[in-house]
Amino acid sequence: MIAWKYLAFLILLLAALLSAIKQMSLALDEGNLERFTLWTSIASFIAGLPIILW
Repeated sequence: MIAWKYLAFLILLLAALLSAIKQMSLALDEGNLERFTLWTSIASFIAGLPIILW
């Protein structure tokens, strides 16, 4: 049962990371450096969550 919770959490993190990467791509296409920096920070935080919470 607990394994399913971890799996669901990791899938949620993966979806959030992919969404952040998509937003980074859109910001680069628009040439908006501030928005790109923000989404890069968010993606880095999301990518580090499993290590922090482990």
